[in-house]
Amino acid sequence: MNPELKDKIIKGKTLFDQGRVNEALTLIKEACEQAPNYPDIHNQLGLMYSMLGSYMQAVNAFKKALQLNQNYVEAHLNLSITYNEMGKYTDAVTEYEKAMKLEQIEGRLTLGMKAKLANAHKELGLTYLEIEEFKNAQREFLKALKIAPQYLDIRTLLGNTYIKMGMYDEAITELEKVVGINPQYIDARVKLAVAHYKKGDKNTSNNILKETLSFAPDNEKVKVFLKLSQTEQNE
Repeated sequence: MNPELKDKIIKGKTLFDQGRVNEALTLIKEACEQAPNYPDIHNQLGLMYSMLGSYMQAVNAFKKALQLNQNYVEAHLNLSITYNEMGKYTDAVTEYEKAMKLEQIEGRLTLGMKAKLANAHKELGLTYLEIEEFKNAQREFLKALKIAPQYLDIRTLLGNTYIKMGMYDEAITELEKVVGINPQYIDARVKLAVAHYKKGDKNTSNNILKETLSFAPDNEKVKVFLKLSQTEQNE
């Protein structure tokens, strides 16, 4: 790769990181025209199209990267995420499974790719949650946490899934882990209160909500839930 092309790619990535996506896109498109056989450039181009919401162009760029290197794990993941954004869930799962097979063979995911993989599981889990396929949602969130156990938002989603499945003890276990790490994670605290409430332990639920209001006194969701819980408890 000649120095001029290399500088163009570096500048394009820098602009992309700064949020100047259209400027970055112009440079990376030029780089693709100058060096059409570099899969990394096509993958970068796909990321930019995806960021701009041009999903079909993103798909074509990722596919081009995969034509040049069929074992390109990150391109498979990016294509999976893009398909998921487009609502093409079967295609998303297919690309994701290809990435997983390659990872099992090669075992060389970087930290950034692991984060992307965890988020791919999270997005699939959210999709299943929306269509009320709770077992599948649980499976995806557990897979995500196996890769990135430090992601509190995913653990909170798992706790919420357990609530929807009526598995209140499991929900409490997961949500207490989140609150233990971040005591001021309001969404996790509310869902923890919900789990106790659903289990029939309204005292614990009310105590969690009151404690939450001590540092988030203007949170309307917490205030409404506490009022509802206390009203039912007094009836």
